[in-house]
Amino acid sequence: MAPTLQEGIYHAPQVRPGKFFNILFLRVQDGFSAPQVGESFLKLWEMYQQLKGGNVGDLPGHPLPSGELTVLVGYGPNVFQLPEAKRLLPSELGSKNQFRSPLPTGGGRLLGPSGLIYADDVRLNPATEEIAVQFIAETQLAVNRAVVETWKFLQDLTDPETGSVPLMLTSFYSGFQRDDGRSWIDFHDGLSNLRSEERERVIAIKPNQDSWTEGGTYLAFLRLGVDLTAWGKLNRQQQELLVGRDKLSGCPLVSLDSQGQPMVNTGCPFAGTREVSEAEEGNSNGQFREPLSVIEPVLRQSHVQRANMHIGPVSDRNSLRVFRQGYEFLEPIDSSPGFRAGLNFVSFQDTPERLRRMLTQSTWLGRTNFGGDPDNQLPGMDRLLTVRAAGVFLVPPVVEGEVFPGSSIFL
Repeated sequence: MAPTLQEGIYHAPQVRPGKFFNILFLRVQDGFSAPQVGESFLKLWEMYQQLKGGNVGDLPGHPLPSGELTVLVGYGPNVFQLPEAKRLLPSELGSKNQFRSPLPTGGGRLLGPSGLIYADDVRLNPATEEIAVQFIAETQLAVNRAVVETWKFLQDLTDPETGSVPLMLTSFYSGFQRDDGRSWIDFHDGLSNLRSEERERVIAIKPNQDSWTEGGTYLAFLRLGVDLTAWGKLNRQQQELLVGRDKLSGCPLVSLDSQGQPMVNTGCPFAGTREVSEAEEGNSNGQFREPLSVIEPVLRQSHVQRANMHIGPVSDRNSLRVFRQGYEFLEPIDSSPGFRAGLNFVSFQDTPERLRRMLTQSTWLGRTNFGGDPDNQLPGMDRLLTVRAAGVFLVPPVVEGEVFPGSSIFL
């Protein structure tokens, strides 16, 4: 059987991701070897398979609704440095494609020429552990229960005499999908994501020198806070020019009229509809797509123009296309306004080089934080998005004979 992508990557036609998301991070404790870690994670993996069937360890014989839980595992670069590790660090997971750490005093750039920055209060990046586990399900309970059951399971593995355990749960982040198809800035989101027939050509790792990774993928995770106060101070036209779409309909902007007002594609949205979300992907006739040539510089500098240039073929890493699965979040904070809104940006790609170049090249997102002219930003738009956590992980393929994806790293 040929290697296949793990579950939890919703790339097939007519398949939608579950409504709720959690990603947790596991740290390998000092003094443990790769085989010891592999043996512990195998037990954890078997527990996850039980959860997918609704079976909880403390409730034997009393299955619960599973919430259609899916489980995906990825590995950070440090896992390949464990004593007795059986695999070498894949070249695409090396330092060239890793994010920078925040400054010890807080803040700092995510990548050298990128406009994305860590939040001022972020001094450590929680998403740089050895193992990441993604949970997606149709219910909030299912993804939250997976986190709690992970903690309980690792507690049971702890040596009662020494207090040591190979793996420790260090952090997790949750999110949800919106049923209105919009983001916290109120614009339609994800309209220019890849067509279903294109996705696997972007996601799956191609033949390479690390042949054991072929058929897998790389996961990039960014926890991004959104400054809604700064965004709310912009008028609708300023917001539309930054995004590159009409706020109400979601139609791409193609030009400016004689008064400088943004204009949308002719025929968008379809007759009889009010917004692009009412059209099906197969019948959209390209109305979701940004125009290939836009004359006005202000439109070329918009977010969607910078992030979605539709350079083909998508299978070529130089297209810089990635497959995104985003989940919004809302969490309480002690300062005004009492909450933080944001996005769990999750992308899958055959090499993290695609995302790195998208975020750093001047003709793409480059020095911008979100969009616009990096040398003449509207107030607050140089910090509209701030990074709370960020990491890149190898997601090995499912291979016949392996007891869990990537077990050949450990066992």
